[in-house]
Amino acid sequence: MNKKLIVIITSVFVISILSYLTYQFIQKPVAAQSSYPPVKVALTKAILTEQNKKITAVGELEAVKQVQVSSEVAGRVQSIYFRSGQYVHAGQLLVQLNDETEKGELAQLKAKLKLNEMVYKRANELVKINAVSQEEVDHALANRDMTLGQIQQLQARVQQKKVKAPFSGHIGIRQINLGQYLQVGESIVNLVDTQSLFVNFTLDEKLVPNLKIGQVLQTHIDAYPDESFNARVTAIDPLISKSRTVQIQALLDNSKGLLKAGMFANITLQQNVSKQVVEIPETAVTYTAYGESVYIAVKKDNQLIAQRVKVSVGERNQGWVEVSGLQANDLVVTSGQIKLSDSTPIDLVQHDTLAIPPRVQAPEKQEATQ
Repeated sequence: MNKKLIVIITSVFVISILSYLTYQFIQKPVAAQSSYPPVKVALTKAILTEQNKKITAVGELEAVKQVQVSSEVAGRVQSIYFRSGQYVHAGQLLVQLNDETEKGELAQLKAKLKLNEMVYKRANELVKINAVSQEEVDHALANRDMTLGQIQQLQARVQQKKVKAPFSGHIGIRQINLGQYLQVGESIVNLVDTQSLFVNFTLDEKLVPNLKIGQVLQTHIDAYPDESFNARVTAIDPLISKSRTVQIQALLDNSKGLLKAGMFANITLQQNVSKQVVEIPETAVTYTAYGESVYIAVKKDNQLIAQRVKVSVGERNQGWVEVSGLQANDLVVTSGQIKLSDSTPIDLVQHDTLAIPPRVQAPEKQEATQ
């Protein structure tokens, strides 16, 4: 029994030795010969830049003057004196409602007023010779004044049948038609004056002390990515909302007419405080549901390998992005990272097909975003 056990143990030992030698001298060299070559990647150094801090927020443009034009009285639309999108002046006639009935009544009252004037004048002459009493004179005067008041009231109603522009501006889309019966307060058209626009936005209560009335803000509109519009702070709400934010309003000159009410605006408030930050080309950043990361090149056993580093992304500026989690002069992979994983051997490509944008003036440091 013992002899049989010794034979089994010896056989297992010999098989193990043979397997090890086979791997070392046959399989391992073959595996080494069949391993993948280093992945070709482009590398760029992370740079250290000096930046000014700034406060940013997202707001909306609102017309300083905007109104929904409507009629004070009911009536049938007789004439329309504007076209959709037209520029109109203050006091310009927009819509005429049918006023034939009022004009007829007005003619009757004017005739009645003429008669009342004659009666009053005659009574004044007769009272001097005691032909009539003073009471009759007073009664004639009251009739004249009453008729005059009715005329003034009717003239006001005739004027209300003329719908006029309350201020100069651009007309919107017409919402009525000829012959339509217009109810009191029913919308006719929108009128907007966009010569000046309000920029409305909110800031965290902690940032409000950095803002002053009259301070100039930079406003960027998506429709005009290469332009910046200056706005001046005109109002700071004295109340803080339940979300701990404060409503801010600034005034923007739009005399060129480029901007429209309702556009979204990116607001920037510059501050005289600087800070050093690390920046890399934006193409180096890999975005996933688990966060942002970057591959950097490190040397191990005389071979460059990829090492994945988690980063936090900050301000962007024309192809470059501020990151935390890297050091200045770190070699970051800017193209080819789709084939990489941790410890993948890499090699520098001679000609990168993905051009890195030239470094321009550093973006300001973002302190907070609302």
